Amino acid sequence: MSNDQPTERFDAQNGDAPTKRFDAQGSDAPTVRFEPAGGIPTGAAGGGPVPPGSGEPPTPFSEPEGKSRTLLIILAIVGGLLLIALVIALTLMATRGSGDSVPVATSPTPSTTASESPSPEPSETEPEPEESAPEPEPTTAPPPPVASPSFATFSAPESAMCTSANPTSQLTFSWSSTDAVAAWIGVATTNAKAAPYEEVPTTATYTIDYQCSNESEVYTVTLEDSVGNLAHETVTVTKN
Repeated sequence: MSNDQPTERFDAQNGDAPTKRFDAQGSDAPTVRFEPAGGIPTGAAGGGPVPPGSGEPPTPFSEPEGKSRTLLIILAIVGGLLLIALVIALTLMATRGSGDSVPVATSPTPSTTASESPSPEPSETEPEPEESAPEPEPTTAPPPPVASPSFATFSAPESAMCTSANPTSQLTFSWSSTDAVAAWIGVATTNAKAAPYEEVPTTATYTIDYQCSNESEVYTVTLEDSVGNLAHETVTVTKN
């Protein structure tokens, strides 16, 4: 045999027998590990070094996976809290928008001393235009007063010619009027309509007897228009 042929460990029953060379059938046959009958590696029983590739593969370290899972849980909790805070903030904003605004306390700002600056000179202001007096509203003119009746002419004697042979004396009155619709003559009165002696025309010449037994007598002619206004002419006749 050549020196470069692969060898495998041959374990004796006691576990501490030295290895011997295992002759393969061919020069290119692969080497295989020969497991002992007891299943205990030589290095473990005799305290020698364990050759590479023997035994079960090492268990992978699981600490990074645990940390990442914890981090995911923390992030999920933080995200949930942020979502709840966002919902509460939106609800408060909607409530404030629909109701009265809540006054926000403002902190007093420190006052700063203003530097002295030249005061601006007063500028000439244009005089304000005077307000024009309001135009008077047109008023309806009152209707012209109804013309009262009046005497255009009036004549009457002031004395009566009385003698012992004539117990009476005739007196002649004459008058003309405007705006009169009725007329009266009265004796011993100043209102012939209230105490008429006789109703007469509004324009006339009228003769009446004077009683000479009286030292004097009052005679009145009264005119009336269509609305009841009156006009009077009074004369006192004395006996001669």
